Parts: sequence; structure tokens; C-alpha cells
Amino acid sequence: MLKAENVWKVYHRERVLHDINLEVKSGEILGLVGESGCGKSTLARLLCCYEHPSSGKVKFNGRDTTHRTKRERSEFHRNCQLILQDNLSSLDPTMTVGDTLLETLKYNSRLNEVQSREKILLILQKLLLDPQALEKMPIQLSGGERQRINICRALLVEPKLLICDEITSSLDVITQYNLLKMLKQINSETGLPLVFISHDINAVKSISDRILVMHDGTIAEELNKSNGFVYSGRYTKRLFESLPITHPSQRLSLARHFDDKLFSDD
Repeated sequence: MLKAENVWKVYHRERVLHDINLEVKSGEILGLVGESGCGKSTLARLLCCYEHPSSGKVKFNGRDTTHRTKRERSEFHRNCQLILQDNLSSLDPTMTVGDTLLETLKYNSRLNEVQSREKILLILQKLLLDPQALEKMPIQLSGGERQRINICRALLVEPKLLICDEITSSLDVITQYNLLKMLKQINSETGLPLVFISHDINAVKSISDRILVMHDGTIAEELNKSNGFVYSGRYTKRLFESLPITHPSQRLSLARHFDDKLFSDD
């Protein structure tokens, strides 16, 4: 679906990304983890075509995303939705939430106002949001509510791919849990592929089918849920060993084998 081939990014002679190769497969949740400053957000902007690589290619459904007309770029941005960490600045502070969502459909669908409101209410219900939120200004909502509104706005245009860049970093633990559970449910029900980017390896592991570990602008290692996210790299070892534990005897099993029980029925 989405593929980066030998992607480099340089700002003023400073190399930020080098030789990035990755592929987002249909229906999967791909995690991207690494410490702050390793290039995760820069890569997210390149994948969404808000910036162009200094060299290399980003392809969507086999087509290069770089050299496109304005109309083609607009279509691509509808198909590839990016949700950012700052959930307040992502919303217009002068508009109610309802007006913001209606405006999204006005420019991205052929629905009339009645049909648009019905579609908005349906997605709000899936995201467990009270319809009264539509009458409020963004500042009147909690951080978790604003982030779900941003997800709602992205889902309204029926994207082919959702990229989430540090969307849980400013939220409390319970809100993070609910948001991650909701994203996993959306992926399970619709098959919508997700790229989930975070420096929080616990959050990434809880939701991802595969994890790419970034370090110093490159991909250091790929981990797979199918084998318990077993790793071999020294940098990945440091990330896993930084996970909180309740007893020293847990460190080895926690670092070497992660059992994804966050969303189990037990």
C-alpha cells in the first residue's frame, strides 16, 4: 500500500533521515518507535507527502507521491490522513466541533447537510463521543475528546491509511488505554491500515502487528508480533530494558518476550 524506498532527508546539510526502507501492508498496524529526535515525525510528514524526500521515493499503491498535480495531491491527502500530537491546534479555535466536521464533509464529499450530520453522528457513536460535543468549542473539550474528534474528522473522508504521530503522549493513562483500544477496534472492524508512531514502546507494542525501531535517522530493527517481538539489536535492548517493572526478576521476560494482553478478554 505505502512504501518508502531508500528515502533520505537533509535540512541545511544536516542529515535527519538516511536510507529508510519500509512498507505498510494492507490491514496491518505498523508501529514506529524510537527516542525523541530520531526522525519519527519527519518520516511521518514524508509518508503523508507534506514534505518531499531529499532523495528516494515514497509510493502509494505503486505510484510515486512526489511529482503529482495539485488535484492528485489533494486526493492523496484524503486517502492518507495524518493525526498529530497537538490535538488543540489541530482544530480551529473559532469554530464549534460540529462546524469543523461539517466543513470537512463539505469539501470532501457530495453529501447534503442532513446526510453529513447523520454520518458524523454515526462515527461519533463508534468513538464513544457524546453528540453534545458538536456544540462545543475545542477548548471546552478534554485532551482525549479532542483527539477522538481529530480521529473522527479523519475517518469522515474514508481514508485508505491512517498515520498517528504521538497521539497519546499528552494523555493520561486511562485515556491512552481507551484510545489505543478504539484504534485497534477500528482496524479490526474495517481493515484500515494504521501507522502508529510513538516513543512509548509499551503503547506501540500493545497495538502493533510489526514494529520498526528507529535510531539516529534510520531503521535499526524490525520486530514481529508473531514471534513475541524478539529482538537482537543493542539499541532495541536499551529500549526494552527501560520499561517499568514491579520486580527485578521480571526484566528479562519483559524485555525478551512481550505478551500482548492489553486487549484480551481475560
